[in-house]
Amino acid sequence: MRTLILQIAFLSCTIIPCIAQDKGKSELAMSFGIMPTEDILSEFFMTALLTMAGRLPEKNFDDRAFALTYKYHLTERFALGASVAYNAAAHETRFLNWSDYDPRPKTVSFAVESNFFYLKRPKVNLYASMAGGFFASSKKAYDGISDETQILPTLHYSPIGVRVGKGVAGFVELGYGFKGMVNGGLSIRF
Repeated sequence: MRTLILQIAFLSCTIIPCIAQDKGKSELAMSFGIMPTEDILSEFFMTALLTMAGRLPEKNFDDRAFALTYKYHLTERFALGASVAYNAAAHETRFLNWSDYDPRPKTVSFAVESNFFYLKRPKVNLYASMAGGFFASSKKAYDGISDETQILPTLHYSPIGVRVGKGVAGFVELGYGFKGMVNGGLSIRF
């Protein structure tokens, strides 16, 4: 009887597929996002003020961010890493200057990122992502003489992210921050 129970236990272990054995693995991702917002605090206050005034701010779809991310899976459900994002023509949040004829600033964002996985299957992962750090913004005036550089804090939060594939995979994230409202790309786990 004992042997029969051990055989059933062994067979059930071999029949059930391994879910996702990612603990201790690294992941490298390249992504492209639309409608990024680097200066979260100014954007939040500007949106609140304009909404109270009865106007909604305009958001351009021509804002784009390219990001490179490295993550290390500490547990099966949690990964920690770093992100770098570049936006060649960032949308400025301006309180007093409403001129859209000025050159648009270039930004580089650096952040620490964490992922929490809601669902892990062999080829499909559902997760949330949060990142915090700072961004550097540089803008040169048309006269070529004056330039403006600033370093400010930035955030990114994606409550929903889907990764499809095993080793090499595609992913899409919906969120708000320096990577964009819609962010997608390719990642590789090794």
